[in-house]
Amino acid sequence: MPLAAAVYFDDLYVDAGLQLDTLARTGNSQYWVTNEFEHDGISNARVLRRLRELVRDRLGGER
Repeated sequence: MPLAAAVYFDDLYVDAGLQLDTLARTGNSQYWVTNEFEHDGISNARVLRRLRELVRDRLGGER
């Protein structure tokens, strides 16, 4: 199963480099690097929609 993650580049709490390193070690992962939503982007519907698109694209359009 694909993994999609939002990486907030200038996150005040979690180092983006550590996030990207972890994702590189995790099989079948994709990420979206952004500064648009800072640390609390999960409350924004656009973030979830973008992560769902990453997974859908990885599955070849399956839902």
